[in-house]
Amino acid sequence: MLRESTPQVRDNISAGLPDSNALERVGKWMALHDISQSTVVRASRLSGGAIQENWRLEMNDGVSYVLRTDADAAIPTSCTREEEFYRYRLAFEQGARVAHPEGFCLDRSVIGKPFFILEFASGITAGHLLARNDTYVPDRAALAFELGELLGVVHRTPANHARAVFGTPPQSAASASIEHIRRQLDGLSEPHPALELCLRELEVRLGGASDAVFSHGDYRTGNYMVDNGRVSAILDWEFSGWGHPNEDLGWFTAPCWRFGRPEMGGGGIGPLQSFLDGYQEATGRAVRPSELVDWQALAQVKWAVIALHQEQRHVSGAQRSLELALSGRLVSELTLEAMNLLEIR
Repeated sequence: MLRESTPQVRDNISAGLPDSNALERVGKWMALHDISQSTVVRASRLSGGAIQENWRLEMNDGVSYVLRTDADAAIPTSCTREEEFYRYRLAFEQGARVAHPEGFCLDRSVIGKPFFILEFASGITAGHLLARNDTYVPDRAALAFELGELLGVVHRTPANHARAVFGTPPQSAASASIEHIRRQLDGLSEPHPALELCLRELEVRLGGASDAVFSHGDYRTGNYMVDNGRVSAILDWEFSGWGHPNEDLGWFTAPCWRFGRPEMGGGGIGPLQSFLDGYQEATGRAVRPSELVDWQALAQVKWAVIALHQEQRHVSGAQRSLELALSGRLVSELTLEAMNLLEIR
């Protein structure tokens, strides 16, 4: 897993990887668990990953891995690294295009907190580049089709396999998601009545939707890697679990994830219909664009609530970051777009 959106990296500077001793401990743990018998010679913080930390581990045999661990502060909607590791493994076993999950470490004596190791894959994730630079995406319809198809591979995971990781599915995946968002909103110190109004309207419109599938939960441009115009890996499974299939579709196609390309309904990188055609190819399920409008509104609300929690991580002092601080500035625009979408019908 490699994010090339920012060329700068920070070597061996983190609460998790402070010095060469930590690298030595990581190398020994990897050898003990038959991941690699080589020595870790360098650790570089990868760009991207607004919620968790990703580090490239370069071994003395020339092979690289990725170490994924907790950031200094988390948001309530994120699962643990142990849970995420097993979700990566479920996705990998079902044929999803993910980096191979090599192993999970709960032993805090290694770097001070849990982590897991992934294979290293090359590519670019930066949404603003993928949306606007045809060098990275020479065939936009083909990439959008592929992204729809890859999401369909995840959604067609047999229920018994998903149940082994997530437990019993909810009676209504849509209602469960809306209630989860409401709890996160209620946990904030300030009221947000416009978001509450949107959630109530969405509850009325979508609450009866009972289908539940293995859902990525954050499937969008920025959370997959593109190499030579094709997807090389789907990233960041920390929000995955049971979900209505349209929730992932609505999240990917929502206005908030088009990176300044509103005409590109397929995640800002390609035509919406190409994305839906790819999804139908993998699942046999045809979805009309009009079916996704309410789910896109839900995506706007969900991202607004996450942005509020991101801002709180900065304001509380738990993790000082300009990126996190600026997330809170998005909330008004996200809320207005959600209300506009809910007025379409």
